[in-house]
Amino acid sequence: MNVVNPHFLDVFLRPLTGLADDDEAVAHYKEIELQTEQQYKAVIRETLVEHFNNLEEVEKRKSKIALSYYLTKPEIDFERVFYSLLPPFDAPPNARDFFLWLWEELFIGESFELIDVESYKVVADMYEPLRSEK
Repeated sequence: MNVVNPHFLDVFLRPLTGLADDDEAVAHYKEIELQTEQQYKAVIRETLVEHFNNLEEVEKRKSKIALSYYLTKPEIDFERVFYSLLPPFDAPPNARDFFLWLWEELFIGESFELIDVESYKVVADMYEPLRSEK
């Protein structure tokens, strides 16, 4: 049985986490018009892609599996995940779209669909992403 941890979705947004409390960051993103897919994807490319690419391989793999799983089998409230991290801008009207666009920018040309999605067991360990695994 494969394991997926929903808390690895948080890893993708680390560079933006908590910035809703940063007046400068909020002001910066208010100046950027975020209404279309292309505008959101530009922010993803500029702030999240490099961060993800610099993660340890284990963390990248587990995060990718979590994103793939929840895009394939949407059992999670993407809006709740997005806003729980306190980013400095609003999610698109359908918060799942943000995570789909994130996938498209990080894993260009790869399908997010897990063929064997039923073979995964959800283990929600909120501390696992914080532990260093090498």
